[in-house]
Amino acid sequence: MSAIRCFRFLAFAPLAAGLLSAQAPPPLPADPATLGDEFDGIALAPEWSLFHSAYGWPDKIKALDVGAAEPGVLTLQPYHSAWVRDLNAPFLFKTVAGDFDVRARVRVRGLDGAVPGGTWSLGGLMVRVPNGIKAEAWKPRAENWHFITTGVGHEPGRTMTETKGTYNSYSSLKLRPYGSGWMELRLVRVGMALFALARPDESSPWEVRDRFYRMEGSPYMQVGLIAYTHSVDVPDEPEDAGRINALVLKDARVDMALDVDWIRFSRPQAPPVNDWYAQVNGTNKLADPNLPEAELLAALGA
Repeated sequence: MSAIRCFRFLAFAPLAAGLLSAQAPPPLPADPATLGDEFDGIALAPEWSLFHSAYGWPDKIKALDVGAAEPGVLTLQPYHSAWVRDLNAPFLFKTVAGDFDVRARVRVRGLDGAVPGGTWSLGGLMVRVPNGIKAEAWKPRAENWHFITTGVGHEPGRTMTETKGTYNSYSSLKLRPYGSGWMELRLVRVGMALFALARPDESSPWEVRDRFYRMEGSPYMQVGLIAYTHSVDVPDEPEDAGRINALVLKDARVDMALDVDWIRFSRPQAPPVNDWYAQVNGTNKLADPNLPEAELLAALGA
């Protein structure tokens, strides 16, 4: 049985609800399939939003290209950064309303080798709840997001998937051994249930790497691609997120790149459960943390 997160709710505070209602959500396509990108052009499509631009933070992207390093592939290199607690890093996203099934074929590598050098060099898929808080009005304990990434975690040279859930800026992660090279990652939202999956290629079965459960007040989530890495040139120090998020350490050596062959969106195979009470009274079977993995995979589909 793959790793299962403890059952957990997040009830939106009135302040957060007010922030969300104050935002004017962008026009959203009825069919999320139109949000996909095969990266077969020569530049990033304008439909993508960059987290640092949207929220007024400095740019921690060392390099970003489409088709230059490899035809048909987006390549993203981050500066020293991290997605954990209140810290932020490069994030390319599109806004999705309601349930979704997002998949990407990705590879995380070193700049001159198959595996990143150092530690905490990971990239993949993330979904984030918009909070409307920009850099000039930043405050702690307002981050809510989940991800699945691949790369190197705490142990140099050892490749992993990392799954992480962050609730009001409290992060809980899982590192599980996994292969390197090209692979497919997947995040599926069905109401309050969110699942992280991986497989080495399209001919292999999906593996459930994590399950998350959150009572989410907003129908909107920012969905897309993240990459972050750690530099040995940066000493450990007490975490001051407001200060760290405002720094771009361009001279700190890093050895990591995320390659993305494609990202594709769709509605989940599982039917939606729109009533909030049905999410918690057992009607939404996918919200049962004890649902056998085989039944879960059958409900999510190939």
